[in-house]
Amino acid sequence: MLLAACAISAGPALAQSLSAKGQIGYLQEWEMQANLAGTADSTGYAGAITLRHVGLCSINGSEEKTGTLELHVSTRPPHVEGTLALADDKCHLAASGAQGYSGLLKCRDGQDVPINFSIEPLGSTAHIPTAVTR
Repeated sequence: MLLAACAISAGPALAQSLSAKGQIGYLQEWEMQANLAGTADSTGYAGAITLRHVGLCSINGSEEKTGTLELHVSTRPPHVEGTLALADDKCHLAASGAQGYSGLLKCRDGQDVPINFSIEPLGSTAHIPTAVTR
Protein backbone atom coordinates (compact mmCIF):
# COMPACT_ATOMS: atom_id res chain seq x y z
CA MET A 1 0.00 0.00 0.00
CA LEU A 2 1.32 3.42 -0.91
CA LEU A 3 1.76 6.09 1.70
CA ALA A 4 2.79 9.72 1.35
CA ALA A 5 2.47 13.29 2.49
CA CYS A 6 4.27 16.46 3.20
CA ALA A 7 4.35 19.38 5.57
CA ILE A 8 4.75 23.10 5.64
CA SER A 9 5.32 26.09 7.83
CA ALA A 10 3.19 29.11 8.46
CA GLY A 11 3.72 32.75 9.27
CA PRO A 12 3.96 35.14 6.32
CA ALA A 13 4.10 32.18 3.95
CA LEU A 14 0.41 31.30 4.47
CA ALA A 15 -0.67 33.49 1.56
CA GLN A 16 2.01 32.00 -0.72
CA SER A 17 1.92 29.04 -3.03
CA LEU A 18 4.32 26.40 -1.76
CA SER A 19 6.15 23.40 -3.15
CA ALA A 20 6.70 20.32 -0.99
CA LYS A 21 9.31 17.77 -2.09
CA GLY A 22 10.60 14.65 -0.42
CA GLN A 23 10.82 10.89 -0.08
CA ILE A 24 8.49 8.33 1.43
CA GLY A 25 9.07 4.74 2.44
CA TYR A 26 11.48 2.61 4.42
CA LEU A 27 13.94 2.77 1.50
CA GLN A 28 12.78 6.21 0.33
CA GLU A 29 11.34 4.47 -2.71
CA TRP A 30 8.61 7.05 -3.37
CA GLU A 31 9.37 10.59 -4.52
CA MET A 32 6.73 13.20 -3.69
CA GLN A 33 5.93 16.59 -5.18
CA ALA A 34 3.03 18.80 -4.06
CA ASN A 35 1.84 22.29 -4.94
CA LEU A 36 -0.04 23.85 -2.04
CA ALA A 37 -1.98 27.07 -1.43
CA GLY A 38 -3.19 28.67 1.80
CA THR A 39 -6.63 27.53 2.97
CA ALA A 40 -9.58 29.82 3.74
CA ASP A 41 -9.23 29.23 7.50
CA SER A 42 -5.60 30.49 7.28
CA THR A 43 -4.27 27.69 9.49
CA GLY A 44 -3.06 25.44 6.75
CA TYR A 45 -2.47 24.54 3.13
CA ALA A 46 -4.08 22.24 0.59
CA GLY A 47 -3.36 21.11 -2.94
CA ALA A 48 -2.46 18.39 -5.40
CA ILE A 49 0.27 15.81 -4.74
CA THR A 50 2.02 13.37 -7.08
CA LEU A 51 3.89 10.31 -5.84
CA ARG A 52 6.36 8.58 -8.17
CA HIS A 53 7.92 5.20 -7.44
CA VAL A 54 11.68 5.43 -7.93
CA GLY A 55 12.73 2.17 -6.22
CA LEU A 56 14.53 -0.79 -7.77
CA CYS A 57 11.32 -2.44 -8.92
CA SER A 58 10.53 0.60 -11.10
CA ILE A 59 12.93 -0.65 -13.77
CA ASN A 60 10.11 -1.09 -16.34
CA GLY A 61 8.85 2.45 -15.80
CA SER A 62 7.83 4.37 -12.74
CA GLU A 63 4.39 4.09 -11.19
CA GLU A 64 2.66 7.37 -10.36
CA LYS A 65 -0.21 8.14 -8.02
CA THR A 66 -2.01 11.45 -7.59
CA GLY A 67 -4.18 12.78 -4.82
CA THR A 68 -4.77 15.71 -2.51
CA LEU A 69 -2.95 16.88 0.58
CA GLU A 70 -4.28 19.04 3.43
CA LEU A 71 -1.90 20.28 6.15
CA HIS A 72 -2.21 22.25 9.39
CA VAL A 73 0.73 23.85 11.15
CA SER A 74 1.41 24.36 14.86
CA THR A 75 4.28 25.54 17.06
CA ARG A 76 3.82 22.44 19.23
CA PRO A 77 4.95 18.93 18.22
CA PRO A 78 3.99 17.48 15.95
CA HIS A 79 4.59 20.70 14.05
CA VAL A 80 2.61 19.57 11.04
CA GLU A 81 -0.44 17.30 10.83
CA GLY A 82 -2.45 16.52 7.77
CA THR A 83 -4.33 14.17 5.53
CA LEU A 84 -3.21 12.62 2.27
CA ALA A 85 -6.05 11.27 0.13
CA LEU A 86 -5.28 8.89 -2.73
CA ALA A 87 -7.71 6.86 -4.82
CA ASP A 88 -6.92 3.71 -2.82
CA ASP A 89 -6.16 5.09 0.65
CA LYS A 90 -6.43 7.97 3.11
CA CYS A 91 -3.45 8.61 5.39
CA HIS A 92 -2.77 10.75 8.47
CA LEU A 93 0.57 12.58 8.61
CA ALA A 94 2.43 13.84 11.67
CA ALA A 95 5.89 15.41 11.28
CA SER A 96 8.33 17.67 13.10
CA GLY A 97 11.48 19.52 12.12
CA ALA A 98 13.14 22.82 11.36
CA GLN A 99 15.37 22.58 8.26
CA GLY A 100 13.32 19.70 6.91
CA TYR A 101 10.53 17.56 8.21
CA SER A 102 10.53 13.94 9.34
CA GLY A 103 7.56 11.96 10.46
CA LEU A 104 5.24 9.04 9.88
CA LEU A 105 2.25 8.31 7.70
CA LYS A 106 -0.52 6.14 9.14
CA CYS A 107 -2.89 4.64 6.60
CA ARG A 108 -5.73 2.14 6.64
CA ASP A 109 -3.40 -0.86 6.78
CA GLY A 110 -2.07 0.37 10.13
CA GLN A 111 1.60 0.54 9.11
CA ASP A 112 3.70 3.57 10.05
CA VAL A 113 5.73 4.63 6.99
CA PRO A 114 8.61 7.14 7.25
CA ILE A 115 8.45 10.45 5.36
CA ASN A 116 11.15 13.12 4.92
CA PHE A 117 10.50 16.38 3.05
CA SER A 118 11.09 20.10 2.69
CA ILE A 119 8.77 23.02 1.93
CA GLU A 120 9.71 26.01 -0.22
CA PRO A 121 7.94 28.92 -1.90
CA LEU A 122 6.83 27.76 -5.36
CA GLY A 123 9.67 28.33 -7.82
CA SER A 124 12.27 28.92 -5.08
CA THR A 125 14.97 26.94 -3.30
CA ALA A 126 14.61 28.87 -0.01
CA HIS A 127 13.31 26.86 2.96
CA ILE A 128 10.30 28.20 4.85
CA PRO A 129 11.18 28.33 8.60
CA THR A 130 8.79 26.86 11.14
CA ALA A 131 7.02 28.82 13.87
CA VAL A 132 3.43 29.88 14.00
CA THR A 133 0.88 30.42 16.66
CA ARG A 134 -2.58 29.03 16.16
